[in-house]
Amino acid sequence: MNKQFIKVLLCGAMVLSTGTFISCNNDDDIDDLKSRVSVVETAIGDLKADLDKALKTGASIVEVKLDEKTGIYTLSLSDGQKIVIKPGGGNISVTMTDTEAIINVNGTEYKLPLGSAVNSLIYSPETIDGIVEIGNTGAIVKFLPRPALTSIEGAEFTIAESHVLTRAADGEQFKVNGAASLDGGFIVVPIKALGEAEAGKMYAVSLQMKFRGTVIGSNYFNVKVADDFSAVAEDLGGVTIKADYAPRDLADGFKEMTINGLDLLGTLNFNNLFSELPDKAEFIVASSSKQPGGKAQEKVDMLKESLKFDGTWKFSTRPGTSFNDNEERPGFLVNVVADDVVKAKIYVVIVDELADVDFTANGLVGNYEAEWGGTEKAQPLGAGKLNFPRALSKYETDIPTIHNGADGFFPNWLKYSIKMGDEELIFNNGSTLEMGDLAKKYAEGCRGIYYFFRGFAVYVPASLGTDGKYTDVNGKTYDAGEGYGYDGWMGQYNEYINDPVGFYNNIKEWGFGDFTMDEKTGDFNFPESYTGYGLRIAFDAGYEYAYGVKPLHAAGADQLGMLFINRRVAPEGATMPAPKP
Repeated sequence: MNKQFIKVLLCGAMVLSTGTFISCNNDDDIDDLKSRVSVVETAIGDLKADLDKALKTGASIVEVKLDEKTGIYTLSLSDGQKIVIKPGGGNISVTMTDTEAIINVNGTEYKLPLGSAVNSLIYSPETIDGIVEIGNTGAIVKFLPRPALTSIEGAEFTIAESHVLTRAADGEQFKVNGAASLDGGFIVVPIKALGEAEAGKMYAVSLQMKFRGTVIGSNYFNVKVADDFSAVAEDLGGVTIKADYAPRDLADGFKEMTINGLDLLGTLNFNNLFSELPDKAEFIVASSSKQPGGKAQEKVDMLKESLKFDGTWKFSTRPGTSFNDNEERPGFLVNVVADDVVKAKIYVVIVDELADVDFTANGLVGNYEAEWGGTEKAQPLGAGKLNFPRALSKYETDIPTIHNGADGFFPNWLKYSIKMGDEELIFNNGSTLEMGDLAKKYAEGCRGIYYFFRGFAVYVPASLGTDGKYTDVNGKTYDAGEGYGYDGWMGQYNEYINDPVGFYNNIKEWGFGDFTMDEKTGDFNFPESYTGYGLRIAFDAGYEYAYGVKPLHAAGADQLGMLFINRRVAPEGATMPAPKP
C-alpha cells in the first residue's frame, strides 16, 4: 500500500459518521493530492462495477476506513454501498478536490462527490406561530444546520418548492434574494415573493442548499403573503432570438428556438443566442409543472443545474434524452427574466442528428453462432481473457466451426460501417469497432461503443466425455459437448446501461460472478477459479451518446451472436464446476 495514498484519504477525504470533514494540517499534503495505490488485478472489474453503480445512483463518499493490518480500505457511500480496495496487482490514481474524489482505474475516470458537511437544515421560527410574514420588501428566514458550520463559502441557496396550503403543486412564488450568511450558528437567508405569489395567501415553502456537491432540503415552513402585496409576474417583450436558431412565435406568448445538439454539449452562454435582451436578463429553467410532459419534467433538476442565471450553460450530467419525447410539445422551457419579471417564455428544442440514424443498417445480416478454437485449441485454466471483437475479426483462424453467420455475419463484420450521409459514424478498423469523429463528439463523457454479454451457459467439453457422455458427482449424465444446466439470459443493450452491475445478478447467484467483460475493449475475463469447462457466451454491443443509446447488432437481431469456448476440447487438468442445484 502506498503510504501517501493513505495519507490523502485520511487527511483529504475522511468523513466522520456525523458527516464532518477532517482537514489536513500539512500544506505539502494538500498540494500533492495525486497518489497511487495497487489493486489486486482480478478485483479491478469489481471495483469498476462498484464505481459505475455509485455514479448511476448519485452516491457520495461519507466515510473512509483503513485496516492497518491488511492495508485494505473501505469507502462508505451515501446509498449504503461500500467500495473495498485491496493492496496488490494493478494501479489506480486518485485526485481529491474540495467537492469530489476523481478515481482513475486503468484509464477510466470516475468522479464521486464528497458527502456534505450538513445532514439537515431545520427552519428556526422567530414568532410564536412560526409564520414568516412577507410583503413587497421580502423577509429573512433562519435555519439551523446540523452539524454546525463555521463557513458557508461556496454554498448555493434556492427555493426547493412552494405551494399554497390548499393545493399541492410546485410553483415559482418565491426566490432567494441575495447572499446568505451565518449568525450565531444559524444560516440567515433573505427571500422575496415573486409575481406568482398571491396577496393574502399562505404558502408552504422549503429551502434548498447545495454545498460541497450535495443537495440538502429544509423542512417546510409557512409564509404568509401580505394582503397589500403586489408584483408583476409577466411582461413579455424585449427579447429577440437570433435567426440562426430558427425562432418561432407560438400561442399564448411562448417562443421556440432550435439548437444543434453538439452546440449544447460544450460550454456556451445563452446570452449569445439572442440579438436583443433586456437589461439584467437572467435565464431560469421553468418549474417541473410548467415543463412539457415527459423527460423535461423528470430531469428538470438536471436542467436547472446546467443553466446558470447568467446564461452560462453546460450539462451537469449526461441527459440521456434530447427532450423531444413529447410529440405535442418537444423541448424544455426556459424563462428570460429581468427584475423578477418574465420577459420571454422559450421552448428550447435540441436537434439530435443521430436520433433518426438506423444503427442496425451496418452491413450485418442476422447474427452468428460459432465455436472459438474448435478442436484445435482451448482457453487455458485460471485467469485469462479473450477479446471478442478481435476474435470475430480473426474468424478465419480463431473460429473454425461456424453454425450460423458464415455468409451474412462474419465477412460483413470486417466491413462493418454505420454512416450518416457521407459521414462514417462507426466502422471496423480491422480488429474492433471504432467511432468516427462525429460519433466521438456526441459520445464525449459517455460510454461511446460498449460491449457486454447477455447470455451465459456452461457446457461440457466433448473431450471430458466417455463414449459421448459425462457423469457429474451426483451421478447425473450429460451429453458431451452440450449444456450442463447453467443457462442464464440477461437484458438488451438499453437495459445494460441503466444498471451495469445488477445486469449480471442471475449468474452471480450461481457463483459465476467473477466472469466479466470490459465494456470498452470487449475483453471477456476469466477468473483465477476457472477450471477449463465449456462456455457459451451471448455477446452484444451498443453505442451510448449524450442524447440516447443505439444497438450495434443487425436489423431484426437481438445480439451480435453466441460464441462457444472449449466446447470440443478442454485444457489438461480441466474439471467441471459443481452441478446446478
